[in-house]
Amino acid sequence: MAPRLNLLRVVELLLVLCTLPNCHCSSSSSSAVINNDDFQGATTSTVAAVEEWKRIEEEEFEIGYVQSLRVNTPAVATVKSTYQTIEIYNSSHFGKVFVLDNCLQLTERDAPHYNEMLAHVPVMEYLAQHGDSASDALRVLVLGGGDGYVVSELLKHPQIQHIDHVELDEEVINVSKQYLPWSDAWKDDRVNLVIGDGAAFVKEQVEKGQSYHVIVQDASDPFWLEDDGSVTIAPSSVLYEPAHFERLYKLLHPGEGGGGGGGDGGGGGVLMIQAETYNIPSNLESIRKWRAQLQNLGFEKVRYGSISISTYPMGQIGFFSAHVFDGAGSGECRSNAACDDETTANDIVLDGMDTKSWSTVLAQFNKMRGKTLYYHPRIHRSSFDLPLWVEEEIYGSGVVGE
Repeated sequence: MAPRLNLLRVVELLLVLCTLPNCHCSSSSSSAVINNDDFQGATTSTVAAVEEWKRIEEEEFEIGYVQSLRVNTPAVATVKSTYQTIEIYNSSHFGKVFVLDNCLQLTERDAPHYNEMLAHVPVMEYLAQHGDSASDALRVLVLGGGDGYVVSELLKHPQIQHIDHVELDEEVINVSKQYLPWSDAWKDDRVNLVIGDGAAFVKEQVEKGQSYHVIVQDASDPFWLEDDGSVTIAPSSVLYEPAHFERLYKLLHPGEGGGGGGGDGGGGGVLMIQAETYNIPSNLESIRKWRAQLQNLGFEKVRYGSISISTYPMGQIGFFSAHVFDGAGSGECRSNAACDDETTANDIVLDGMDTKSWSTVLAQFNKMRGKTLYYHPRIHRSSFDLPLWVEEEIYGSGVVGE
């Protein structure tokens, strides 16, 4: 008869094994373990070590990829809103961990990577685009981003006079205000918080003839693939439809809806949208589709930038930066439904700026030096340098690798 293995030792071995690559262990209830006779003599601290953490796991069925993050339990906060379950956890390495419906949204440690880029890239590019004629009273629209981080970063630019921040779920705002360190963003008089549907707000602003210099769309994933291959369409998908993109164009374009921020500092503006990871085939297909749609509507310099962020699937997420120019903007794709990728990509300076305009970015960054953790001008510029195969997929094989 084989010797009986102490159950406490089994648990300890499982904890070790769960730290190995490709292990698919999930959190389990500790009550059954604690009640087992084999735990007689175990110290309280040993049992507590088993109890006090769980894994936030995300699986990408399309590519057979699983990623998880260990967090301390119990949760710091759990709130059920009309739309979702909101949770805040602590992590010894990542700090506060923000979770919606069991899906990780951000951690304190690497949230600057994503949020600083979404905020500073479009503002810097707007200022570079307009140079000395740039308005010192910028109007900005933020869709989503209920944690408040993007808004807090935008406020570091003194040229920004007004921010309309639209978030659907008020409880996300309330939880963020209470538990996240950048919650003071909404206390700034420049911020107008709107609780409501982002797509509906955009439509309403177009009808009113309003305009913005910069628009940041910090939306959640518009779709995902299930384990059976079916596609789940998320409510945020409306923010990635051509009709919505066209309304965003009108809010930035002079003479079409509002006038791209009005007459102050010239028309035109910059759009920034969350654009998924290129490492998942269905996402890459969407990246190509969204770029073509934006081009067809008249957006120019539609460039995909990459962000390194460890707690997002595949450790990478991207964004689109797209420009609307005043008056003389070519808008060549707007009248050409075929809009050949290779032709239009040749018309784009892939880093988006010439030497003269880049000096504007450097000057602006010097004013806010020491206020960012991830963003700086060189990482701004290099974010558009992608692996060769990715550039070929997005821009066409004839215009990359130079």
